[in-house]
Amino acid sequence: MPETTINRVAYSPGEFAKMFGKSQTWGYREIYRGNVNAITEHGRILIPAKEVERVLESAGIYNGREKPKVAEERIKKMTPEQKSIWQRFLELRREPGTGAQAQPKKEATQRKTTGGKVSRSSTMQRLAKSWRKGG
Repeated sequence: MPETTINRVAYSPGEFAKMFGKSQTWGYREIYRGNVNAITEHGRILIPAKEVERVLESAGIYNGREKPKVAEERIKKMTPEQKSIWQRFLELRREPGTGAQAQPKKEATQRKTTGGKVSRSSTMQRLAKSWRKGG
């Protein structure tokens, strides 16, 4: 019997993802995000082969350079007043004793202990109290 090769016209989300070295979940996410058009009629989700070609053609070529950081672009668009406020914010953030480090931590609630362990009587009292309240 002669062998015939059949060109695929559509792929499942798992097969699509496998072509890109990704998981099946990634394939479905690309569909749900709208990044990939899919055929949903006839009881299955299928991605046309033309869509695979489109994704590959639209992919950028990595040339080893990093993409510009979004924050740097935003800073360039700031007015001089906004830049000075931003710089002051950064200076304050870098100073010791300011920002999140300066806020005192809340102390854990102290429990009655005997010998470093929570006493059985205090545990039983809390349990009985919660039962009286109904849960």
